[in-house]
Amino acid sequence: MSSEDYIDIYKRYLEKFENAFGPLSFEEFAKHGGQLIKKLRYDEFVVKWTELKKIEDYLREVMTKGATLNDEIYRTYRELSAYVLEKPKDFLAF
Repeated sequence: MSSEDYIDIYKRYLEKFENAFGPLSFEEFAKHGGQLIKKLRYDEFVVKWTELKKIEDYLREVMTKGATLNDEIYRTYRELSAYVLEKPKDFLAF
């Protein structure tokens, strides 16, 4: 992914965050998807987004092989999804 792609995704994230929680500062917390989250700065967002996409790829691969999910991986995936305001995919439905 290029840095321009990350910037576009981050801008959408900031818009979603403000629509959902109002104009919170970076230090204030909100509850989303059962997780306590805060507005992420750009560098924090890129790290969380990258982790989320890696776990999505892993989960997709695991499910296409018919293997079972590790509970800790799925919990981490749901947590990262909440942080970046993305609805977690239901990999059990594949």
